[in-house]
Amino acid sequence: MFENYDLFSTVLQLRPGSVAAPGGTGGESLWTLSAFHAADDRAVHSHVWERHPGGHEVLVVLSGSLRVHLRDEGVVTKVTAGRAVVVPPGRWHRLSVDEPGDLLSITPRTGTEHEKAGS
Repeated sequence: MFENYDLFSTVLQLRPGSVAAPGGTGGESLWTLSAFHAADDRAVHSHVWERHPGGHEVLVVLSGSLRVHLRDEGVVTKVTAGRAVVVPPGRWHRLSVDEPGDLLSITPRTGTEHEKAGS
């Protein structure tokens, strides 16, 4: 079926065999593709470190600007509208919002881990 999807309300699963399908968690999925509005730090869960041992995560800033923090390297990278960052597998990272906007993420599905960030 040929449809268009609102990525702000629908997650697309990128599955084995080069298949893309809408939906939440059903079926085997290698990656998810989703978009959301990042109004503030709460929207990007800036209080939580995250890592994806199963693959790279691609973060594309569609509008606004945010910062990507890599914990172990002590690196903070500002990402502005029209730019992307690729977070390497297994790297602890978190986001913070500089200017409210929209974010597109392509995230590996397997093995994602979270830890609360210190104050």
